[in-house]
Amino acid sequence: MRRGDLRASDDERESAVEALQAHYADGRLDRSELEQRVSLAYRARSRGALSALLADLPLAPGRRVARRFYRFQLEVLPYHAGAFLTVNGALVGIWAATGEGRFWPAGVLAPTTVLLASHGFGSRWLRQRLQRRRAQP
Repeated sequence: MRRGDLRASDDERESAVEALQAHYADGRLDRSELEQRVSLAYRARSRGALSALLADLPLAPGRRVARRFYRFQLEVLPYHAGAFLTVNGALVGIWAATGEGRFWPAGVLAPTTVLLASHGFGSRWLRQRLQRRRAQP
């Protein structure tokens, strides 16, 4: 099943209508075209039908930058996780080999865990935000 064939939610229909209203406010649509597209948006069953209503209208520049940033950070995430495992694994290995009682690698492990977790959760947040606002300019 293609992505455009998936059923649209009420929130997605509302987002499309808000995007159409923004384009009307910017002068890209006249009143009758806005009314026609809004009517079609509320009757749309699929995401593809909603996308078709906005296909001839430009995306906001901020969305393009957000998409590029999302792709970049998604590509970097596995390297971040690999560096985390390598460095912290080596430190824990050194700690275990030396037999020191106090767990001194925690000084590096704690902040790098926070950084990796924030990278992962930030990626998830951005993906959800882009999906939720996909229909908007």
